[in-house]
Amino acid sequence: MNRIRLFVLALVALLGVSWSASQAGVFIGVGVGHPYYHRYYHPYWYGPRVIVAAPPVYVAPAPVYVVPPPPVVVQPAPVYVAPPPATAPVAPPPSSSTLPAAPVPVGN
Repeated sequence: MNRIRLFVLALVALLGVSWSASQAGVFIGVGVGHPYYHRYYHPYWYGPRVIVAAPPVYVAPAPVYVVPPPPVVVQPAPVYVAPPPATAPVAPPPSSSTLPAAPVPVGN
């Protein structure tokens, strides 16, 4: 009789477990010691703030470009050098020969 009571009690407990809220569906998986797909929560770091704005406007006078004058090259004036004065032709010394004197050229 104890076996029948134990069997009935086990049957009622088994039916009671099946009446509790359960998740419907089929799951087939392979266990590897711990769930490798689970990511542990780490707070996300956003980094330094980046402020996006238009660049600042600088107001300044327009640049002035000064072109230096070209270098001045000083050339001295040409110097006129006068030719040395011409000397009068010197007559050859008298010769002691019996030949007549040489003719003297006549200029224009």
